[in-house]
Amino acid sequence: MLGKKLVNKKNLKKIAHKCFFCEVNDYALLDVHRIIPGENGGDYSEINSLVVCSNCHRRIHDGQIKIDRRYQSTSGWVLHYWECEEEKWL
Repeated sequence: MLGKKLVNKKNLKKIAHKCFFCEVNDYALLDVHRIIPGENGGDYSEINSLVVCSNCHRRIHDGQIKIDRRYQSTSGWVLHYWECEEEKWL
């Protein structure tokens, strides 16, 4: 199954080295967010994990950034989300 392999959160933060949304690059401020929450069966797999700074992480949990899904396309990973009510694909 694509993306099912569990990721090491420390290594993922080192590889990404910045927040997906605002590009903060201070390792101490980086978190790993599960797109599908753990209580809904989401795990820390490649397709379900996203490196974000603590500020953007709080914005996600507050509903200011709404993530729909992440998927693999022919050009790489794509995230479908809304920020400030604007739909985005990145």
